Amino acid sequence: MLVDFMKISTVDYPKKIAATCFFGGCNFSCPFCYNSDLVNFKGSFMDDSIFFEYLDKRKGIVDAVCITGGEPTLNEEYLTEFIKKIKNRSLLVKLDTNGSRPEVLQRLLDAGLLDYVAMDVKAPLEKYPQITGFSDVDKIRRSIEILKNSNIDYEFRTTVNKNLHTVEDILNIARLLKDSRLYVIKPYKYTPEVLDEKISGNKDLEMEYLQEIYNRAKQEGIDNIKIGGKV
Repeated sequence: MLVDFMKISTVDYPKKIAATCFFGGCNFSCPFCYNSDLVNFKGSFMDDSIFFEYLDKRKGIVDAVCITGGEPTLNEEYLTEFIKKIKNRSLLVKLDTNGSRPEVLQRLLDAGLLDYVAMDVKAPLEKYPQITGFSDVDKIRRSIEILKNSNIDYEFRTTVNKNLHTVEDILNIARLLKDSRLYVIKPYKYTPEVLDEKISGNKDLEMEYLQEIYNRAKQEGIDNIKIGGKV
């Protein structure tokens, strides 16, 4: 459910001016997560009428809404109704998800409620239990296939943390996603808000590490890979 929102973003939805909504609660426990306050959210949820009043005042300025978290798909009923209110205002919707609820993703797509999906692929599938605390990797695989077979814009992305990911780990993800539209690798950027600093570390990932991954992927003919900024 809605915790807060950013009024204007020029980076969350490609080539669009967006408002970004933050949903509380997550079923992953990635140590490098910088939205740690949303993972085990214990505060008060926002009355979403405040957000929709804002959208109505910015009609013609805001093109899209990005829904992120936390993990927005954990409350399917609320999320669905929330998106319907956005679509009723003729705005585009982008969903950020960890891919753990493929059945929800499929229903949202079938209902025509999504225009763009960014799915975080946190690790090679065999490392999911270790890195995320989530063990049902078949659901991750299903979400990947759902997006690959969809007709909407989408991207896969990985925040690369040298303490947790080897070069080969990221290359294995890139191989898994080779035939997708876009795979973005992004550097871990330390903030004091990360979920577990002892594991994730307190130093930014050097770009040379990403460049090595990128170069090796290109050598293998993986052409959909791109280096991005902070998630």
